Amino acid sequence: MVKKSNFLISVLILLLFVYVLYRYDVFSQISNMLRDLSYKDIAFSLFIYVFVYIFRALRLKLYIDEIPLSEMASVIGIHTFFNNIMPFRSGETSFPLILKKLYGIEITRSSVILFGARIFDLVSLSVLFLLSLFYVSFSDKRLIFFPILAVLLIVILLFVIYKFLCFFKERIPFFEKLIVASAVLFRADKLLLMFLFSICIWILKFTAFMFILNAAHLGLGFFKTIFVSTFAEFTTILPIHSVGGFGTFEAGMVGGFSLIGMSAKKALPYAVYFHTLILCMSGFTALSGWIYLSLRRKT
Repeated sequence: MVKKSNFLISVLILLLFVYVLYRYDVFSQISNMLRDLSYKDIAFSLFIYVFVYIFRALRLKLYIDEIPLSEMASVIGIHTFFNNIMPFRSGETSFPLILKKLYGIEITRSSVILFGARIFDLVSLSVLFLLSLFYVSFSDKRLIFFPILAVLLIVILLFVIYKFLCFFKERIPFFEKLIVASAVLFRADKLLLMFLFSICIWILKFTAFMFILNAAHLGLGFFKTIFVSTFAEFTTILPIHSVGGFGTFEAGMVGGFSLIGMSAKKALPYAVYFHTLILCMSGFTALSGWIYLSLRRKT
């Protein structure tokens, strides 16, 4: 019953979104935009986007080294596509399931490693978004509240984590030894590499995003691209949205555009174009990965 109601809500969101696009004549604006696209920039963004998957594969191979790099990148391509089209990050389940089916890797092991990678993604995204907040606030003093709030939230979060660790340290025997054992298990050098790979992944991803917007002759620059697209990235964790995230993704991106002074009416066509192209690129890499894995399985 819950799944059925979620599906109906997703369909309603999609229908409402299509109506909004029709109401504000977005389709004709996108059509005009496509005629004037810089396909050189799009090709360059796709080239960079492929390297995002390679670095993601390198990051996961720190703990799953029995899978060749090319095959790991192909698995990640398929997994990312499912994440892009399924709500509430439910596409994450595709990664451990594929590894279990093709390589016999235990679901628990791959799930823990993927969860660790997601933590590093969150940290890396937060660092880059905080830098973009300071950059944007320097160019528009009205937004100075956002970096101050972000720093305050980070301080509060660190304080809560500290208190949380102290609580368990005082009440659970051998808690400190457990922390030390965990550090030995994961190894500091691998954790550092995980963080460096994560930073590289997001820098490459936002660079690809910047070239996608440049192709439509919207030169925001690197840090403004981070600022705008991060709002859209956050919508992917919503429990309810339409197929492929159409509607909610655009709403997040339009919100980011509005904070840097662009009207919603002007921003909406760019958000739809951006989202559609990202899904197409994700679908292309997923299909390429699936074909490659199919050929590898046959041999």
